[in-house]
Amino acid sequence: MSTSYLPATKDSIALASEAKAPSEGIAILYRILENPSTSSEALRIKEQSITDLSDLLRQENRGEDLCNLLTQLRPFFSLIPKAKTAKIVRSIIDTVAKIPGTTELQISLCKDMVQWTRAEKRTFLRQRVEARLAALLLESKEYSEALTLLSTLIKEVRRLDDKLLLVDIDLLESKLHFSLRNLPKAKASLTAARTAANSIYVPPAQQGTIDLQSGILHAEEKDYKTAYSYFFEAFEAFNALEDSRAVFSLKYMLLCKIMVSQADDVAGIISSKAGLRYVGPELDAMKAVADAHSKRSLKLFETSLRDYKAQLEEDPIVHRHLSSLYETLLEQNLCRLIEPFSRVEITHIAELIELPVDHVEKKLSQLILDKKFAGTLDQGAGCLIIFEDLKTDAIYPATLETISNMGKVVDSLYVRKGQNSAMFYPKRTVSARIFGNFVQDQKDPGSSPTSVSDCVDFLATEMSEVFEGYERQYCELSANLSRKCNAAFLLPDQGQKQQRFSEIKAGLDDADGLIRKMDLEARSLQPGAKAALLAKLREYKSDLNKLKREIKRITSPNANEIARDELLESGMADMHAVSSDQRERVAMSVERLNQSSDRISESRRTILETEELGVSILQDLQQQRETLLHSHKKLHGIDDAIDKSKKVLTSMSRRMTKHKWIVGSVIGALVVAIIFVLYFKLSH
Repeated sequence: MSTSYLPATKDSIALASEAKAPSEGIAILYRILENPSTSSEALRIKEQSITDLSDLLRQENRGEDLCNLLTQLRPFFSLIPKAKTAKIVRSIIDTVAKIPGTTELQISLCKDMVQWTRAEKRTFLRQRVEARLAALLLESKEYSEALTLLSTLIKEVRRLDDKLLLVDIDLLESKLHFSLRNLPKAKASLTAARTAANSIYVPPAQQGTIDLQSGILHAEEKDYKTAYSYFFEAFEAFNALEDSRAVFSLKYMLLCKIMVSQADDVAGIISSKAGLRYVGPELDAMKAVADAHSKRSLKLFETSLRDYKAQLEEDPIVHRHLSSLYETLLEQNLCRLIEPFSRVEITHIAELIELPVDHVEKKLSQLILDKKFAGTLDQGAGCLIIFEDLKTDAIYPATLETISNMGKVVDSLYVRKGQNSAMFYPKRTVSARIFGNFVQDQKDPGSSPTSVSDCVDFLATEMSEVFEGYERQYCELSANLSRKCNAAFLLPDQGQKQQRFSEIKAGLDDADGLIRKMDLEARSLQPGAKAALLAKLREYKSDLNKLKREIKRITSPNANEIARDELLESGMADMHAVSSDQRERVAMSVERLNQSSDRISESRRTILETEELGVSILQDLQQQRETLLHSHKKLHGIDDAIDKSKKVLTSMSRRMTKHKWIVGSVIGALVVAIIFVLYFKLSH
């Protein structure tokens, strides 16, 4: 390369383009860049030279020279705006990426440019170069370094609120987390990318990349129908742009069809107008897998994996899903083959399925452990023994669980009730004990499963029997107390009489306890049975109160005071009964009044809202009326102006007509005068 420079003109560019060999053109362009001129025209010519030079170096696969070119151009970058500098740097990095096998060179170039941009404080260019560096690190599987770089970069970009770059970084972070098998973080990063993309205009290629990543994540979660829709959107975007990624989107679409057992649709998609453009090894591989799946042939499946290893095994996404598909096909075929047998040799199964014996034996043991079927492997005899699948009835355990839960509910209700009357009742209700006994009976081997309605009927019967038991005890105790009271009244000895009355009072306490137990059991029953038992219970309470008054009258020395107390007690009882009824009526009246006042308040609120709406409508109508009146006045003014204009136009037309006649008369007179003059000249 000569040390003399060429002038930065269009002629020099043309000279480089007309060079016979690319090396000559490269030498000419280098000489143009060495020109020290800093005029605007020279700078523009140098920019064109840089573009042509990078294209020629790419054609010659000279990646090292492209890296050196960026280093040589640093003094030139100080002469041009930062935006043009960023454009040139990014275009040269993209040009290096087009040369195959230059991943390490690109990483070193990006790191070098990051250091230079930090020194020159070119923040926006540095952020984009760092994003490119993170993508290269992800491609070379240096995940920890890429994650460290992205975590720092994403915070910086969010502070600057650069939405377009933020979409790229979030999408790159999603791909990185997906490679690390961290699906929750991958989905979170993809959601952040979608959120940022919704607030700005996103180029179609970038939107297609987002849809492609969304489809990959949904396919990883086995949601193949949603994944298919995302892959279809990505395919349409890439197909419109004629992007090479369109064939991968189409390939993943076919994969989703296969995974949802719709392999018959694969041939139709490939033979469509859009699919025929991308017919090649990628689609042929998916078609072979679809044929194997349709025929449920593991041999064809393995053949397709072997014939299209580059398209299926080396694609991590396809390989992961096809591995699960292979296991599913193997399980289905094995279950289908062993279904008619109760005892079969493993070698026979291996011959039928055309797979190695050790592979089949390992898979059968896995199926037994996963409880896909009931059986055991007899390795001594080399055979598989299949047991009959005993189907258990789910109603019986479900019923027992329901009954147990009902018992817990009753216990919980009793605990709440027992807080107010713990001194009168035991810690566990009879109904809870009945539930416990019923559950225990149902757990016996000889018992048969029972429905919930049978349980409720059983509970009602048992509780009514308990009430009757309490009732019998109360009746016997009441009759016994009455006899003791009459006998005590006839005793002559005062000491014996007091002892007998003490026994009677203890019996009254027991009777009170029985009354309370009957009240609790009666209130636990259904409404139909509860009303009759409560009415009977009120009679028992009344009889017990009479017996208490009789005992009190006999034991009291002052009969008049006793009579007075009885009268007051009866009066107070009547008063309490009446006042209780009145309070209930007053409470109901107050509740009705409150409801009426609420309805009135609601009506008032509705009326006020309606009134406000009517006022606003009237105001709008008034404004519209004023507008119409104002328009009407304007129309009158316009009409007057039109009349005036019409009169002016009429007068102007009249004047024009008058002028036409005058001009015509003058022209006629002139013509007559000319004719007259010519006549006299010709006659003389």
